[in-house]
Amino acid sequence: MGTTTYFDKTVADCATDDKVSIDVGTWNFAGNGPQMYLNLDGKSITFSHKDAEEFCDAISRIASYLTYPR
Repeated sequence: MGTTTYFDKTVADCATDDKVSIDVGTWNFAGNGPQMYLNLDGKSITFSHKDAEEFCDAISRIASYLTYPR
């Protein structure tokens, strides 16, 4: 089972200073080929390819709206 982590950081909520651990990447745990996973404060999910595509598209649109460089 190969794992590639793309983001692994404890982040602080800018409104409350509460901290949350976020880890996102790919692995070969389930399904056909590599799958996207998300660990959020100890809770994990492995996305289907369709759900991962929709999630990444939404994040991309948010980044564009916030005018973050790519």
